[in-house]
Amino acid sequence: MMNQPDTDYLRLQVSELIDREQIRDLLHRYCRAVDRGDAALMKSCYHEDGTDDHGFFVGRGWDFADYVLPILAQLERSIHSLSNPIISVRGNKAHVETQWSVIHRLKRWGKFTDMWHQGRYLDELERRDGQWRILKRVTVLDAERWIDTADMQRLVPAAHPNRVLMGQRGTGDPVYQLHDLRRFDRPAFALPRLWEPLRQVLALPMLLIHLLGSLVQRRG
Repeated sequence: MMNQPDTDYLRLQVSELIDREQIRDLLHRYCRAVDRGDAALMKSCYHEDGTDDHGFFVGRGWDFADYVLPILAQLERSIHSLSNPIISVRGNKAHVETQWSVIHRLKRWGKFTDMWHQGRYLDELERRDGQWRILKRVTVLDAERWIDTADMQRLVPAAHPNRVLMGQRGTGDPVYQLHDLRRFDRPAFALPRLWEPLRQVLALPMLLIHLLGSLVQRRG
């Protein structure tokens, strides 16, 4: 049977694990918010007086949401991924370093360019009324590269059984039907020789791939 000190220690450990999981959930919700263009969700990640220094923007987190989401909507895609969170919790304050990897897909001159940025969020979080939110965020850039690419799904007609669900901004994205996935039910299908069509397409010049994708998209 555990004595009182052991019970108190276990209670503290469980409490910290819960805090850490809530903080990780907060960080992930931020990524969903910016990629889906969900202003309400993004603002819920900051305290009302929380601030964000993103380099190209310095100010309140709520104002950052109003500023950046219309800018991201001008892109074909934005994809935010997080890794390696190092979380230090002390009472109602927490300090977190999180690595981020962000792809911004820009369409220009009929081509796609993936602007791939990598860095870290340095966050001071505070728990108020039982809720962890960002009080201060400073963004650090570690690396970036620009890659000309092609969207191969543009070569797949919309009615083809191999057409996968495409992500989009707003409530039209499939994730907003996460609790009703049966609406996406489709007949069973397996594409024969999965890589062969890709090998054939990749044998074409990149510019021709972009042109084909644009034509298919217009016809769809």
